Order: sequence, then structure tokens, then C-alpha cells
Amino acid sequence: MSSPTPAPPDRDPIPQAARPATTPPPWPQTWILKVIMAVTGSIFVAFLLFHLAGNLKVFLGAEDFNHYAEWLRTLLNPLIPGSGFLWAFRGVMVASLVLHVYSGTTIWLRARRARGVHARKFLLRRIGSRTMFWTGLIILCFIVFHILDLTMGKVVAAPGFDPGDPYSNLIHSFSRPPVAIFYGLTMALIAVHISHGIWSVVNDLGGTGKRLRNVVFAVAGLIALVVVCGNLAIPVAVQAGILTVG
Repeated sequence: MSSPTPAPPDRDPIPQAARPATTPPPWPQTWILKVIMAVTGSIFVAFLLFHLAGNLKVFLGAEDFNHYAEWLRTLLNPLIPGSGFLWAFRGVMVASLVLHVYSGTTIWLRARRARGVHARKFLLRRIGSRTMFWTGLIILCFIVFHILDLTMGKVVAAPGFDPGDPYSNLIHSFSRPPVAIFYGLTMALIAVHISHGIWSVVNDLGGTGKRLRNVVFAVAGLIALVVVCGNLAIPVAVQAGILTVG
């Protein structure tokens, strides 16, 4: 006589109603924010290199520098009348800036909440990763100052601002030692920010190979060095009397 087959164990001993509710992932999800930061950050690095190439024309003299500024204002004329292209470009940059700041701030706040009381174990992380939020905040303040100073000629601009003479505006602005020092310090922070940012772009977009990481680290450092040295050359030359008005 065969023994009765034992009943299978209950595979779900916890009633469905007693299970804790799962927390849905935050929206936008962190990976989306990282992709946004990677794309907008790449736009900013490209802009920095383009902007540096244009700024270095100041060493060619007032005529060449002002001609370059006029070329920017009338780019793609008459297809796009007036300064239409320049304003469209500014719109893209502002939108990228808003998205970049929002994404970076959201990721930073989520990371702080996740670390909680164990934040101290992150103290040995690289300087770039630990200061991205704060360097970005200072850079944002610098952008506002820079636009008021050399684009709009308001509040913080040097006396005698002339919208039609960008060369003189630049020289007069950097003739003020506090402005030259602030500009130099901000360039150093930008170098730290973009060097880690470029490395993070490749990492966030899936580049995990050791050789690739080493190459990107070297390229990021080189780009940061070019940006900081090239831009620093201008206020240094003004303070040294190499670049003057007239």
C-alpha cells in the first residue's frame, strides 16, 4: 500500500496584502539624468573650445577681434536675418544649461540621501567627483557675471562699455585686478569640472574598458589644460600690459 503523497510546501507563505509596497523609481530616472548631463556637457566642452579659438583672436589686435565679433552677430546672413542665428545658438545654450543644472542638482541630492550617515566613507574619492556640484555652482555664477560684464554691459561692466567695440570692453574688464583674478580662478575650476565631466561622459554612455578609460582620462586632462591655459593668457597679457587699448 503506497503512502500518501505529501502536499507541496506553500511557495508563498506571506499573503499578498502583507507584503511591503515597493517604491517606484524616481522620475526622471537617474540614468536619464546622466545621459542628459553627458549630452549637454559635451555641448559645453565643444563651445569652450570654439569660444577659446575666438577669444585668442584678441592677440591679433582690435580690428581682427571686432571683425570676428561682427561675424558672429551676422552669421548665416541673409538666410537668417540680423542676429537670428546668434540668438538661436544662445537659446540652445540656455536650454542646455537649464537641463544640465537640473540634472546635476537632482543627481547630487539623490546621492546625498542615499549616502545618509555613511557619507564619510566617500571622503577619499577623487577631487573632481567630490566637487562637481560646487564647481558647477561657481561656474554658473561666473557665467552670469560674464554675460553682464561683456555681453550686456550691465551692473558689473567696466566704465565706458561700448557694444560696438568688444576689444576695448575685454581689455577694460581685465584691466581690473579683481576681475582678472576671479576669471583665472574660475578657469581653474572649469578645468577640474570638465576634466572629470569628460571622463564621466564616456563612463555614463557605457565606456568601461580599462584602456578606453585611460585614453579618455588623458584626453580630458589635455582639453582642460588647453582651455585653462588659453583663457588665462588673456587676462595675464592685459595685466602685463601686452594687450592695451589704442
